[in-house]
Amino acid sequence: MATQVNGRVKLAQNQYDTYNHWRAYALTHGINFDGYYGNQCWDLPALLWWQYGLYLVTRPQGNGHAYQCWTISKQTNGRPPFVAIDGVQNIKRGDCLVFNRSSFSSDGHICFADADYSGRYWDNTNKCWRLNCLGQNQGQGTGWGTPSNVVGINLANFLGIFRNTKWSGSSPTPQPEPTPVSALGDSNFPWHLYARKLRKHK
Repeated sequence: MATQVNGRVKLAQNQYDTYNHWRAYALTHGINFDGYYGNQCWDLPALLWWQYGLYLVTRPQGNGHAYQCWTISKQTNGRPPFVAIDGVQNIKRGDCLVFNRSSFSSDGHICFADADYSGRYWDNTNKCWRLNCLGQNQGQGTGWGTPSNVVGINLANFLGIFRNTKWSGSSPTPQPEPTPVSALGDSNFPWHLYARKLRKHK
């Protein structure tokens, strides 16, 4: 059963994999870091940045979108122990990935790569490569009280990588990929839609 975490919770997490790792925590805890809109995709990586005394920035003025973690605040978010890396071919398991806004999400998306990029999983519907990713507000089961899950996300809107250099091991042990969701649409990101409605009424 998932445990809901609201606000800042200090964790001794220094690896993506292995016992009591970041991945296991994410899959058993729903994270609402900032107290707004339920368990957004941004909340999970924001909790990781906070472990190092940093704040995951969308834009300096606040109230931004997930994709702006890269398009506007790449340099800020890429401060040690994180480094900003370009190129889809450089994705390693445990990397934090940022995706641009698209037809199914005006907010973009941010999550963690659950596998190394291999160029093996072609999404024929969207004509692009696909990668399994760990994150919140993606696929089935989203909102308050819901932990992260792993789904297949197409890489057509991939923007960049934030790699945590403090995590032990340069590349965690690859694991077999579970069956992914083949394509994500609006119904897979209901809290993006809900948050958009709330913003319009502010």
